[in-house]
Amino acid sequence: MNVEIREVRKEDIEPIKTITIEAFAKGFIEDEQLLDAAVTMMFVSPILTKSSFGRVATLDGEVVGVIFGSRVGEAPTYRMLQEDYTKEMLHLLNQENDDRDLFVQLTNSTNEAYKKLIQGKEHEFQGCLEFFAVSEQARGKKVGKKLLNELFSYFTETNTDKIYVYTDTMSNYGFYDHNGFVCLDEEVTVFDLPDGAFKNTNFIYEYTF
Repeated sequence: MNVEIREVRKEDIEPIKTITIEAFAKGFIEDEQLLDAAVTMMFVSPILTKSSFGRVATLDGEVVGVIFGSRVGEAPTYRMLQEDYTKEMLHLLNQENDDRDLFVQLTNSTNEAYKKLIQGKEHEFQGCLEFFAVSEQARGKKVGKKLLNELFSYFTETNTDKIYVYTDTMSNYGFYDHNGFVCLDEEVTVFDLPDGAFKNTNFIYEYTF
């Protein structure tokens, strides 16, 4: 097993999408094109727009994990990795009403929960863990810990005192409990899915250096 941590490259975007779908979106949307478009617009584009730090973990050359972070006062670094997302946007807009409404519901409900969680705390933090995911095949191999340590080093070098991260019950949020993060608050969202109501709890965690 040869795990390498390196800078994010343009060719990593598709593997990052695959890991994102596996970790966060699997089972919500069946149509593969719609799923790709949703992940691109909900995760990939915003992350690349905001982040000033990014690393991937590779296992024998294959991307198996990713972490992004942002630091107040640091310029975003990964905007140039974005492609023309017109196709993805048009695909979302041209969906049947039910599929389009599901995407809008997921996006709006999650964003509203995050706004409530950060309200009143906006100026307490100098940085944010924007995105963090590890593929199923790499779990248990300390890949997540290695990626997190890389991000911590970046924040330490930039004299960051405190950061935050949003997570939820669809994620492995227990990882943060075991790695020194403190849960500050939670907000419940309920999605009306075709199979019935789905309850998801959103959390905001902080980490102090």
